[in-house]
Amino acid sequence: MHVARRSLGSLATLIAIACSTTSEPPAPRAVDALLTHGPDRRYSASGFGLVDLSSVAGATDAFFEFNAQVNRNGSVSGRFFQRRARNGLTVDFAGFVSCLTIDAALGRARIGGVITRNSSTDPAFLTDNHEVGDDVWFRVEDGSIAGAVDASTTYGFKPTLVNTSAEYCALPFTGSAWNPASTFPLRSGNITVRP
Repeated sequence: MHVARRSLGSLATLIAIACSTTSEPPAPRAVDALLTHGPDRRYSASGFGLVDLSSVAGATDAFFEFNAQVNRNGSVSGRFFQRRARNGLTVDFAGFVSCLTIDAALGRARIGGVITRNSSTDPAFLTDNHEVGDDVWFRVEDGSIAGAVDASTTYGFKPTLVNTSAEYCALPFTGSAWNPASTFPLRSGNITVRP
């Protein structure tokens, strides 16, 4: 009986602790850390910060965050968002990653995905090509590998260059398909490409 009471007392304590704990999901950084460093990761790319768009007429810096990984079983996971202004209007997208390819030697990555949120106010980004469920893509460069600065593009949508995220991820990492003129340095933050 004494053991049973002690067990019941321990159980009551555990229930009280469990009930006092919040059930909110972990902060984004904690989720990103698990995705990036988890035991099933095969290769990944991640980053956050401000993209310097000062060379683009009418644009402000783009705030972004992303985490993309290809797992050992071949599945792809991750998420991304980017927000900027263009001529005083907002361009704001978020989505889930559907493909990731990297060139580890160059520190480059192509990320494709599906739009899950479009909070833009710019009419140029409120067309049939920018709806929830449509494909979206971008590319990044890890300057620590490439001997340059970290850099990213703004988001691309059909029918620019390709029509799907899968087609975008299959493009090469050199030549005209890379187009350094549309890759912008970070003003702050970090991009990491991990083989």
